[in-house]
Amino acid sequence: MSKSVLVTFLCCFFIISCSNDDKVALTNAEDREIGAYVRTTETVNADFSIHNPADIFRVELEVHDEQNGALLEAIEVYLTYKKTGALPSNEVLLKTLTSDVFVIGQFGKPISPLTVSFEEALSAFNLTMADMSCKDQFEVRINQKLTDGRSFTTGQSSSKILAADDFWSSPFCYTINVIDPIAEDMFTGFYLLESVLDGPLGPTFGEPQLVEVYKGHSTNVREMRLRHRLSIEQEQPRIFRFTIVCDEVVFSKDLLSSKIGFCDMDPAILLGPDTENAAIDSNDDTVFELWFVEGYLGFDGNCGFGTAPSRIKLSKQ
Repeated sequence: MSKSVLVTFLCCFFIISCSNDDKVALTNAEDREIGAYVRTTETVNADFSIHNPADIFRVELEVHDEQNGALLEAIEVYLTYKKTGALPSNEVLLKTLTSDVFVIGQFGKPISPLTVSFEEALSAFNLTMADMSCKDQFEVRINQKLTDGRSFTTGQSSSKILAADDFWSSPFCYTINVIDPIAEDMFTGFYLLESVLDGPLGPTFGEPQLVEVYKGHSTNVREMRLRHRLSIEQEQPRIFRFTIVCDEVVFSKDLLSSKIGFCDMDPAILLGPDTENAAIDSNDDTVFELWFVEGYLGFDGNCGFGTAPSRIKLSKQ
């Protein structure tokens, strides 16, 4: 079976649920079970400015289940605080979005914004702005509760379900970076992209090339469209993101390599941040590196390498 046929087959019959016991539910032709999921249809803002307690994290959610969202009981919103250089806090229940706050969207599914204000996040942990440091993070986790008693959240899931800018786009988890805002034109423009540490299959994005970097959905988020080395010409280049976080550049998580970025069998390779980020000068955007991994969360496209580092250099032209 060719890759293109296999992808079509899997898109029709492959869905994974993340239930409380982290067991995986697969759809198949004989015994069809479909897990509920929550699509992220838009990210409005994902950063908190170190200078602005009024900042608000916001994403738009669309609920899916076997009955077009009619099984929704509530979305629980949990929050964790990650202080730079320290262990993460205990997770707290921040709020609950009950089904009545959702409205039916243009595609017949319940929709609602999910917002977390900086002040709300601080209050949850009895913190003040004086306690904040640039590069701190908040992690938002959602738990989808259904009226039949099931619930779905982070856990064992497919890279295809998690991946941003894809059909499902259902990570159940979001990272809010505490940043110092940069000018909109910084770290934008045309850059020469070169591999400085090849990925497990070779240069992650192929040969040196000219790419355009542009401002993304949030103040310090930047985006570029690239082809993973396993992609084909029939695919559109995918969006790859990073965030300027003071003296570091942070690669975004849950970025799909390619629709067919796998070795013989789906799901595809997932890209995400490495455990260490590249250092930068936020006032100098002429040359910088991005450090990331292929096989983020272990999703290595069944290529057998697990999780492996890759690094690229971007030089302004």
